[in-house]
Amino acid sequence: MKTIACCLVIFLSVSVVLIYGESRQWGRRVSGDRLLDYALVLNNSLPVPEKSSIYRYLPAVGSFRPPNITAIYARDNVPAGKGGYAGIVSGGVNQSNVTLKLTSKPYQRFNFTIEVYGK
Repeated sequence: MKTIACCLVIFLSVSVVLIYGESRQWGRRVSGDRLLDYALVLNNSLPVPEKSSIYRYLPAVGSFRPPNITAIYARDNVPAGKGGYAGIVSGGVNQSNVTLKLTSKPYQRFNFTIEVYGK
């Protein structure tokens, strides 16, 4: 019984290390928030030194009172920390828009799940 428990602990520890990526979070979700935008951004093209992409969330054109962003999540879906980095270029939390720059590590691919919450 001890060996099974020991093997299970080792397996779970290794799994957590392999899944860990360069995910980023800005702000916090609070009660009453709703999902404003959800996007998958990926780049699996040829191996070049650095790949990058721009993600933009803009409120609907003509909206009388655009929602205020309370949380932004950029989750790295590439295992073992080989994905990429996310950074805010403009806008962000407590504003109505956001622009993110997603960049890969050298000669790697990236795959991000972007979620923007607000009210």
